[in-house]
Parts: sequence; structure tokens; C-alpha cells
Amino acid sequence: MLTKLFVGLTFYSDNSLAKKIESYRSRFDEKFQTNPYLHLPIVPPFEIEVTEVKKLQQELVEELESFYFENTEHHLLNFTGLDVQEYKKNKILFLNPLIEEELSLCQESLFSICQSYITDREKKMKDSKTFLTIGRCHDSSELHASIDLAKKEFQEFTALPFESICLFSKNNGTWYREADLISFDRPSNTFLQSNNVSI
Repeated sequence: MLTKLFVGLTFYSDNSLAKKIESYRSRFDEKFQTNPYLHLPIVPPFEIEVTEVKKLQQELVEELESFYFENTEHHLLNFTGLDVQEYKKNKILFLNPLIEEELSLCQESLFSICQSYITDREKKMKDSKTFLTIGRCHDSSELHASIDLAKKEFQEFTALPFESICLFSKNNGTWYREADLISFDRPSNTFLQSNNVSI
């Protein structure tokens, strides 16, 4: 039996940017209820045998522990602005992350590990763009209204502090946190200063 998984970077939610994103998503993202955690997908959804999940989880944990060896503090994700992508009938509004080299190398490594567990060659994962979805629209007028509002609400960008890299699994149409593969230290408030970004 196959199960659907993805790997996501989760964030501490007790900062102003996280609260703004959650508030915005609750109004403009119809998948807010089925995908409730604030996260950035770093390995897109894929399917593997249920019996392989624990083994995959262990391999990912070992990889991340060697990658972030005793270096789990002061990790932040900055954003470069808003963007839109058409996907099927949806227009996805998202924040564009600034992926630094360390996270990019980590992402590649996790991607290849997950890829190696997919038995069906037809279903090999394709590299997809990494972004943080904040809204989904079905028509242009709805999109323009939500972009105008997003520009106002996200005028002051602060970075999001890493909480964990997490394995998510899908059950009855909802994504759940299967396991935190590695956890990061909670930042001090002085570390999270506001910085203006034009969008």
C-alpha cells in the first residue's frame, strides 16, 4: 500500500510575519484547513510503500543531523516579495523565499534520498519551484484584489525563524506532521528585527 509524503520546513508561529501569513491564508487559501501548518515544501509530494516510511524517516534524520551538526540556532528564511503561479485552474499567490546555499544543498540531498524510495519509475519526482503559498484564486478579479491586499499587509517583511524540518503524510485528504526530522532553537525576540522589502 502506498502513502503520500512530502518534506517541509516549518516555522515558529509566534512572530508578526507568521501571524500575518496565517491570517491572510485563513481568508484567501481554500486549503488552509487541510494543510494547517505554516511550512515551505522543500521536497514535493511523492508516494512510497507504507512499510518503507520508518526506514526513510531514519535516513532523513541521519542526513539532517550530519548536515546541521550542532548548528541549530539562528536559522531564518527571508523573502524577496510576492509572486503568482498558474496551476491547473488555480492562480497561486505566494511569497518568494531567498534560499541560501546551505538550505539549497540540504534540499538537494533530501530530494535524492526521497527519490530513491520511489519504486514506480513513472512517478519520479520533478524538481519544482520552492515557495510559500499564501492564497489561491480562481479568477483574475479575485487575484487582483488579493494581491492589492497582500501588498498592504506584507509591506514590512520580517524573516521566518526555522522550527523544524518535518516529514508530512496525507490521511483522508489532510496533511499531518508525521515526524520532526530535526528541530531548530527558538530565536530570541531581539534576533527578529523588522526589515522593509518592496514588493
